[in-house]
Amino acid sequence: IELHRMSPDRWVTLRDVYRSTLDPKRIERKLAEVEARVEPPGTLRVPMAAMASHGGELAAWSWKTAGDVARAPDEPALREQLDKLGIAFDVEPPVAGDPDRRERLDAIRRWFAQDWQALDPKLRSSIVEGLSVFLSVFDLPDVAAIFCPPRPPDAHGAPADAPAADAAPVVRPLPPLDEVIDAGKVLCLNMPAGTNPALSRAVGVLLKQAWLQTLLRRPAEMARRPGRIWRPAVFLCDEYQSFATVGEDDPAGDEKAFALTRQSRLIPIVATQSISSLRAVLGQSEAWRALLQTLRTRIFLSLGDDSSVQIASALCGQVARMKASYSFLEQTSQATASLLSGAPGGGTGSLSASKSFSERREALFHPRDFALLGNCQAIVLPYDGRRALDARRCYLKPDFLPRDRPYWRAREAGDL
Repeated sequence: IELHRMSPDRWVTLRDVYRSTLDPKRIERKLAEVEARVEPPGTLRVPMAAMASHGGELAAWSWKTAGDVARAPDEPALREQLDKLGIAFDVEPPVAGDPDRRERLDAIRRWFAQDWQALDPKLRSSIVEGLSVFLSVFDLPDVAAIFCPPRPPDAHGAPADAPAADAAPVVRPLPPLDEVIDAGKVLCLNMPAGTNPALSRAVGVLLKQAWLQTLLRRPAEMARRPGRIWRPAVFLCDEYQSFATVGEDDPAGDEKAFALTRQSRLIPIVATQSISSLRAVLGQSEAWRALLQTLRTRIFLSLGDDSSVQIASALCGQVARMKASYSFLEQTSQATASLLSGAPGGGTGSLSASKSFSERREALFHPRDFALLGNCQAIVLPYDGRRALDARRCYLKPDFLPRDRPYWRAREAGDL
């Protein structure tokens, strides 16, 4: 990717990354191409008179004439040929390039020669295989035509309101995400998971990461431009368990991004099937707890699995309730029992009953309450922006029902 960024076109797609992963020679050729541009060789200068008399022997090299001299790139083979022919030449040193680009090129060469090439072949094959499983889908022609297009002639692409040439969909590059956010536009990913589940997840995760990282760069811009009013942004994701990622040791996880959203004026809203479905995607680690605690307001609809209802009940907390307890005590003197019937008997007796109250802590909402929630009912853990409020039961009314019809009237009418 860095080699393509240092190229003149500065255009790289996942298809290029996939092909470079499978073909090591492709990386070497790209590295040589970038080296020729970042570190151009010197120039050999030869008089035109010598060129005229030895044109056949020197025709294998590319010469540029200017006045009474000819120039060609400095190469050991060319120097040897000129010495053999007895032609005097001058060496012009190369033009100094950008030092930053040279340092970046040195870093790439060190990685390729001392890190990548030094790996054990089995380990290198394992890394290539892991990348190939993910990137191979982008080498398909229909997928590459949309997600790996060639570089457009205009760097900024066609304007957003440009009319299409025909009725067929027109592929045009997405504007920079900071421009999309500042303009208040809605960016929606329409890719059914049934068509290609692996591609849908990959594209969804890439778009989510790009959106969040763009917004997390806002605080630095806010510090440089304190007088500007920054537009709030929203990240809305349904079936979030299909796109959730946690970083653990990597700082690119969702739990770290969501923790910084308030400073970036970003509101993340995610919906998942259950807590168990989220845990199944994130693995056996405790990263799901770190992710869940960054979501301050939690709305629980009906839950079916025992793990989710237990966790939801624990999140809602406990309350102190007075519980009544009863005890009965019966006493008698000279107690006897009939040998024939077994009936008890005896002398005089007494019977006492007592009732006592004690404070006990129990769940505010029992796990069974989450399993018995009806349609358009929820248990909510609200956060008003300043403080966390107690969990409560809420009745939801869908937007397709009339606004003047209360929840209970809609339920009696069978609309819910």
